[in-house]
Amino acid sequence: MVDIHSDEYIIGQNIRKYRKQKGWSQKDLSDAVDIDRANISGIENGERGVMNCVMLKRFARALGVSMDILMDEEDEPPCADTSIQEKYDMLNPMHQEMVRESIDCYLLKEQKVAI
Repeated sequence: MVDIHSDEYIIGQNIRKYRKQKGWSQKDLSDAVDIDRANISGIENGERGVMNCVMLKRFARALGVSMDILMDEEDEPPCADTSIQEKYDMLNPMHQEMVRESIDCYLLKEQKVAI
């Protein structure tokens, strides 16, 4: 039985959350961090035990978030001092495209670029 308050479970749930935000399957994430897809499932469910720092860093880099965010128990929105790039990186690919299109529209409106 998995302790839903354990660090392993919290990290796993955060990995799942940010993987889904990117629109990735477990296979996509396993390719990005170079581990077996079955291990991704175990990690997300908190069943794989303690994750070492190197592996946590690989997950954070692949998901475009900090290691602190993956270890954070609270589900808080990005704080005000989070950079635009960090917020953008948290979006899934569809929403990232929407942001790029919006920026292009505003720049065109301000006649700053030709599209």
